[in-house]
Amino acid sequence: MTEVQKRTLGIAIASLVCGCFFIIPLLGFLLSVAAIVLGIVALVKINKNQEMYQGKGLAISGIVLGGLGILILPIIALLAAIAIPNLLRAKISANDALAKSTLRTLSTASETYATANNRQYPLSIYDLMDAVPPYLNTNYCDQTMAGYTYDCNFNTEEYSFTATPVNEGTSGSQSYTIVTGGIMTEEDNRSGYSY
Repeated sequence: MTEVQKRTLGIAIASLVCGCFFIIPLLGFLLSVAAIVLGIVALVKINKNQEMYQGKGLAISGIVLGGLGILILPIIALLAAIAIPNLLRAKISANDALAKSTLRTLSTASETYATANNRQYPLSIYDLMDAVPPYLNTNYCDQTMAGYTYDCNFNTEEYSFTATPVNEGTSGSQSYTIVTGGIMTEEDNRSGYSY
C-alpha cells in the first residue's frame, strides 16, 4: 500500500497570515477575526480528514495571533487616546514657553539699545539687527514661528511686542505682550478647548 502524502491546508496558512498582520491599523481587527474564523475552519477540516491534511499548528497559531489582535488593538487604541492629547498639550506648552522667551529677547535687545543710545528706543527691528554688533540676529516681527505670530511696535519712547497664537488652543494657549521695562502680560485665549 502506498502512503498518501499529506497536504498542508491552505486555510490554515491563510489563518496564520491574517493573524500575523493583526497589527495593521484599521484592518487589524478584521484580519484578527478572519484569522480566528479561518483557523477554526481549518482545524475542523483537518480533524475530519487527518490522513489527508496537515497544518494544525498553523491553524492554532493563526487563532492565537487573531485572539491577541482582538485583545491588543483596543489596548493600543486606549493608549493612543491617552497619549495624543498629552503630546498636544506638551507642544502647546513648548510653543507658549518659546513665545515668552522670544518676547523677552526682543525686550532685552530694545532695553540694551536704549541704554547705549541715550534712552532712545529703536524705531524698527532693523535698528536692532543692523547695529554693530547686532542686538538681534533674527527678525521676529510680523513673522510666524512655532505657532505664534509676532507683532512689534516701536517708537523712541516705548515699545510693545505681542505674540498671538496662530490657532488658539492648538498652537498656543495665550497671547503674550511685553512692554517698555520688560513688563509681560498674558491674555487667555482659550475658548472652551479641553484636552
